[in-house]
Amino acid sequence: MKILNLLIVMLITVLPHAAVQASDTSASSTPATAVDEIKALEEARNQALLHSDAAALDKMTSDDYTFVTLRGEMRTKAEILKGFASGAFKYESRQIFDLNVRVYGDTAVVTGRSIQKGMEDSKDYSGSYWFTRVYIKQAGHWVSVALQATLIQK
Repeated sequence: MKILNLLIVMLITVLPHAAVQASDTSASSTPATAVDEIKALEEARNQALLHSDAAALDKMTSDDYTFVTLRGEMRTKAEILKGFASGAFKYESRQIFDLNVRVYGDTAVVTGRSIQKGMEDSKDYSGSYWFTRVYIKQAGHWVSVALQATLIQK
């Protein structure tokens, strides 16, 4: 009888903790999935930039997108798509790394670093920079709504 009572007490003590751990695991898996999705999007965006794929960039970008460039210029989605479609924006190389993704519900903020070699409107946009990009989830898909890039001085 003492063993049965001991087992009951142990179950009463352990089960609530197990339930909390199970719910914590499922709650944390959702952001991890979103983090993986955003990192994959960042890599896909990088490839689209390297290949001047305006159609892919169009799908990944909200219509009201804004981009503050390395030189402090403000660009819209339409200007960016036009630049890549026309060949005015061309990158020979571009690497992204040190990505940090934070997810807040249907919003995600990415910070990271990039090293690139390329031209935009006959201006050299080569260099190393930090960037912050904001994504929102619309109709079940993540789209970028804003980007700010800052050149790292040598």
